[in-house]
This record gives sequence, structure tokens and C-alpha cells, in this order.
Amino acid sequence: MRISVIIPVYNAASTLHATVESVLTQDCPDVEIILVDDGSVDDSPLICDDICSSASSVKVIHKENGGVSSARNAGLSVASGDYVMFLDSDDMLRPGSLRLMGGYDSDLVLAGFRKVLDGKVTEVNVPRESAMYEGVEEMSGFLDDVIGEKDCFLLNSSCFKLYRRSIVEEYGLRFDEALRYGEDKMFVFRYLLCASSATTVHEVAYDYIIRRESLSSDVTSDSHVSQILMLLEQYTVVLTGLQARYAGSVKLKALYHVDVVCRYVFRILTCFCRNTSEHCNPEVLALLYRYMGEDRKLSIFSVRPAQIPNVILYRFGSPRFSVRVYSFVSRILR
Repeated sequence: MRISVIIPVYNAASTLHATVESVLTQDCPDVEIILVDDGSVDDSPLICDDICSSASSVKVIHKENGGVSSARNAGLSVASGDYVMFLDSDDMLRPGSLRLMGGYDSDLVLAGFRKVLDGKVTEVNVPRESAMYEGVEEMSGFLDDVIGEKDCFLLNSSCFKLYRRSIVEEYGLRFDEALRYGEDKMFVFRYLLCASSATTVHEVAYDYIIRRESLSSDVTSDSHVSQILMLLEQYTVVLTGLQARYAGSVKLKALYHVDVVCRYVFRILTCFCRNTSEHCNPEVLALLYRYMGEDRKLSIFSVRPAQIPNVILYRFGSPRFSVRVYSFVSRILR
């Protein structure tokens, strides 16, 4: 079985050798590595070419900068493996992970990951057991096994998974290049709509290397709010489709409350409290309240204390009044 490992590369000169080496040293007989240089302006293009010249299993694509989704899509367009895997250019595969995961014949093979900061493991997440699932009923059980009580961290990332390439191509699955937040989740969830079987591997396959410069990010800007709104529009549609297909999954049913409302809608409302935003207008508030209105579990007792005021404002049912309140609070907290 051939596995294509797609690695988007953007200004990754300091980490690229180690990342590629973690794939080249895998004890897996048939691996194709696809390096997609996404318009890097450091030495990454030269490093990609140098690696390619010394390893016959490596392909290189050079393209104009278009973002990580564009780079992954470019890799998918030339992949030839039976399965594809995505690996970020500053992360690493654990030894033996490809042989382990490649030993299964499922539409999706999902292993675990660990977060590493300054050489120290800060978090480990793995499926609760190694198991195989096939058919609608068992796939409903798969979703219950991999979705947490308050999040779906094993499904949020497109990495540490094998995808059957024939399914990716049959359904034309690609990353949304306009979406820069939640694009991994949308690819995974859309793939799950097309998959009929899955295998979980109770092992860590992937090291997610956290760099201190990436710990701080702008999560209150208008551009971030725009991205969440775009994600919500797509996510609610895909989630509805998954819930219809896997009606037996209890955890999937709960995702609307814990993920759509308590994670994404409330994040936008929190942004409105912290900053004056062009998105804080009656039309957007009305949209957010429609999302909240679809949440049958929503109450002041089902949310964190900090979110209770948002629920109370929603219960008043007046987007225009809410806009005035959020604008007033943002001026005080600014």
C-alpha cells in the first residue's frame, strides 16, 4: 500500500529537514513525500530541491503563495498513493507510525498526537482504544468514541490521519482556500460524510511542535470574526448532514451545543465585548441568535458563568438592543 505524505512549506528552512527526515526514516516500504513550496522567501525552495535530488521518493511543487489550504490542494492534485496524509512543515511523525497506520484497510485511519513545547510534552491525545468500525451503526459508535464531552480535538485537525485517496478524488474533496480558520475541521467532516469505515489506533503518531512565537494570535479582530462567520455557515450545513446520516451518535448530536454555540457563537460575542467591531450590527446579531435558537440545550445552566449574560441578552430577543449593550461594554473594557 502506497502512502502520499503532503507537506505544505512556507518559510520553514529551520525545521524542514527534521520534518522530512521523520518521514524518510519510517519503516514503511512505499511512501511518497510531496513538498509544496508555497512561495517561500527564505531558503525553503532550495532545501526542497536539495532533498528531492537526494531522495527518489520526494516530489517538489513550487507555487505562488496561496496559504496552507492551497498548498495541500496542490499536493492532492499530484498524489499517487492509495492513502494520503498531511504533515505540517514544523511538525514530525513518530517512528513507526506509517507502518502501524498503513496496516489497516479503512476509509479513515485515525491515530493520536502529542503537543511538544520546548522539547517537553505538554499534552497527549489518543483514541481511547484501537478498533475498527464499518457501516452506519458502527460509524456512529466511532464518532461517539472520538468526540470529547466538550470538543472534537481528534477531528479538528487534518493531520495524524490517513484518507483513502479514491474517496478524496471521487467526491472532489479539497480544502476551502478562502477559509483560514477551521479549514482542517471542514475537510475532515466533509470526508466523514463520504466515508463508510474507520479505524482508530491507540498510539501517538504525530508530534505537534508548538513554537512560542505562535502562542499569541489575534483572536478578537474583525478578520477573525469574519472567518468564524464563514466557518459557521459551512459547519452547520455539514454537521446537519452528519447528524442525519449518523443519527445514533449521541456525541454528534451534542456538537451543535458544545461546538457551534458554546465555542464559535460565543467566541464572536466575546469579541464584541472586547472590541468595537464592524460586525456588531443587528444583522449579524440576528444571525447569531438564529444559531442559538436552533440549540435546544441552551440555557443559563448549560453554559460557563462568563457566558450567562450572552444567553440573557439572547432571551430578550432584540438584536438592536444587544448591539447597544455590546458597544457600551466594549467601550468600557477598551
